[in-house]
Amino acid sequence: MRQQDRRIVDGREQTMDAVISRRVAVGASGVALVGLLAGAGFGQEENKQADRKESDAKSRKEAQDRMEEFKAFGERMRNASPEERIRLMQEQRVQQQQKAIEDLKGQLEISDKEWSVVKPRVEKVYNLVHPLRQMGPGSEQPKTEVDKASGELRELLRDDSAAADQIKAKLAALRAAKQKAAQDLATARQSLRQLMTLRQEALLVLNGLLD
Repeated sequence: MRQQDRRIVDGREQTMDAVISRRVAVGASGVALVGLLAGAGFGQEENKQADRKESDAKSRKEAQDRMEEFKAFGERMRNASPEERIRLMQEQRVQQQQKAIEDLKGQLEISDKEWSVVKPRVEKVYNLVHPLRQMGPGSEQPKTEVDKASGELRELLRDDSAAADQIKAKLAALRAAKQKAAQDLATARQSLRQLMTLRQEALLVLNGLLD
């Protein structure tokens, strides 16, 4: 029987065969760990690729839907009377505004439950920043008080003989309308801002709804 080489390991005498076996076991464990980590990293990359593919497919579908809607709208406009065209354009502007507001829900990452509270405040600010005007034959009919006061002053100034006191009164009415509109917007913005996180507030500033 051959004599085993012996070494002192961790304060105990062990044969060389035992030392080698331990090293082999530790090495195998390390390889297994590396394999697990590599597998996990590969799985994460696969998930990222799947998410990107899903996002790309969604974007293509949305672009295709918009193209179909545009074609359908163009066909309806070609076959419509002048009065019907005005109505169709007004409807599309309302739809575009509602879509812009709904898109904000995704940007702000707001749940359906939260959106039921936030949406009316978003709509109020949006309508004050981007007011919809009623369309009429040949021109837009004023809807806001500022538009109305502006139109009255503009009409008065077409008369070269307009009295100074008349101009002064119309100018004062326009300034008062603008001041009230600014106050209404500031109040609506503050009401919306109270419900927003700092990140959400920053997003609304970029969208022009908050200042």
